[in-house]
Amino acid sequence: MDERIEQLLKDLEQYIRDNWAAPEDARLSESPGQTEEEKRSVSDEQDSIDTYSKAGAVFSDDRNSLSLEDLIGEVGATFHEVLFEKISRSGMTDVEVYKRANMDRKLFSKIRSNPAYHPGKDTVLALAIALKLNLEETQDLLSRAEYALSPSSKSDVIIRYFIERKVYDIHLINIALDDHGLAILE
Repeated sequence: MDERIEQLLKDLEQYIRDNWAAPEDARLSESPGQTEEEKRSVSDEQDSIDTYSKAGAVFSDDRNSLSLEDLIGEVGATFHEVLFEKISRSGMTDVEVYKRANMDRKLFSKIRSNPAYHPGKDTVLALAIALKLNLEETQDLLSRAEYALSPSSKSDVIIRYFIERKVYDIHLINIALDDHGLAILE
């Protein structure tokens, strides 16, 4: 294997340890040599993540004063609109996109022809990777399909790692996911 790829996969292990908000029992079982102080530190980090996540769900006071009609009026572009705008701006053809996403032509055609089609999260992630979207753009595309990257999902942490490093090779990402016993992006 290429030396750069080996280093990338090695760095991934540390990134997972630093960023995966795994369930308490999974985190503790992965590091049997940890001292009690290290275990408490991991637990404190999880508490901070949980508090941060809950805080993000609260609207500011200004938003609380908006009516339901006002909020509905703020609905933005759909997943379909944003996806095909990004494809258009990328300069890639549809064929290039679905091949880079390791996606079946029929599935891509279904997404293209049916604006109401709701793809799975893995499909949205594969498209984001194919389009070489940065983390913010990926999160936006996911949210328009009613998904998010979660720190409690090891798969999401691994995918985020590669996006942050601008490594958009879906086959390499799938190798990393498979190495961790996780479902690959199809």
